[in-house]
Amino acid sequence: MTAYRKLFSVNVLHNYYEDSLCQDLDFIPANSSRILMRNQRWIYKAFDTGFNLICESDLDQKAKIRIGESNLYFGIVLKQAAKFLAITNLNEANPQKNFLSNKKIYLTNNGLNKNLKYSILDAITGDLFNFNFDLPDHEEVTLRLKTALKNDLIIEYDSNGAPISSPYKIKKNINGTFGKLIDLSKLPDGLYIISVKNAADSGNELLTYKVFKSAELQSQATFGVLHISIPANEEIVEEAKFSISFTRKETFWKYYVINQSGIDLEDFDLFVKDKSTEGHPVYKNYTFAGKPVPADDHDPINKIADVPIVLFKSNIKIPFFEKVKTGLELSKKDGSTEVILAKNLPNPMPEKQAGEESKVYVYV
Repeated sequence: MTAYRKLFSVNVLHNYYEDSLCQDLDFIPANSSRILMRNQRWIYKAFDTGFNLICESDLDQKAKIRIGESNLYFGIVLKQAAKFLAITNLNEANPQKNFLSNKKIYLTNNGLNKNLKYSILDAITGDLFNFNFDLPDHEEVTLRLKTALKNDLIIEYDSNGAPISSPYKIKKNINGTFGKLIDLSKLPDGLYIISVKNAADSGNELLTYKVFKSAELQSQATFGVLHISIPANEEIVEEAKFSISFTRKETFWKYYVINQSGIDLEDFDLFVKDKSTEGHPVYKNYTFAGKPVPADDHDPINKIADVPIVLFKSNIKIPFFEKVKTGLELSKKDGSTEVILAKNLPNPMPEKQAGEESKVYVYV
């Protein structure tokens, strides 16, 4: 009699959502992983926030087909890219590296540790690619390809196909930059790091470039790669529960209060105050300093409106969160009299952010 056991599960979490459950990602097994799963008679079962990998087992709860050390690769696809990118902080903290539009993400497990490790990929590539870079203070550099376990991998071959040993010395081109053809054709799919040092091959790295080799995933519109390494196991199959935890973005909130009624703003003072009393664990109470729009503020509203504008900016960054922040009020004060002009000012839309700022336009 055939029974089934979960080999592992992957669940995606995001602290933007009130329940922390993130349904924004799909995981597509690479072809090599599909073949492995078919041969092992494993079942891939997707659900809203991730997937399970299930194996056939005997009555003793051991895998019916012996589990050898294996690597599984999945392309990561965003269901709503604009929204996810707007709410998610994808920068690396240590070492510091910003996620840019031409980058990808890489997630992998460290043994059976629950939390998958996140890093930024500079590229997903096939067998060959041209690596071009700029180091103005150097005329010659030393380049090598490595993995977490190996240094000086071969990435160049002579006209007879014989390997040329690493590391590789590269001189600056006539255009003042460096370039080298990287040949990964004889290396398996996986994660590689290009390391560049000075001509003497000493001191700290001048540049590192992280790539994932997979011609299949390169040809697809993937957001990144999930790599799960499975250890060999001849014992009872116990589920390994992996999780991916994404963090919300936060920005300075800016309210442009636009005087479309033509009233004289010099006759009274305007205020944006945080009157929230709900004590929400995500939001704090914020203060907003008001002033005329400075000359170096180039927001288009300053030209389009052609009327007086007062700008209010939060004192610190405010996180994006699924639940709306309430209690922000716009009021005017004339002498001792304060009149509320708008209660519960709208929160900025994450998709409309500009760098570290989010803008809202309020008309009075």
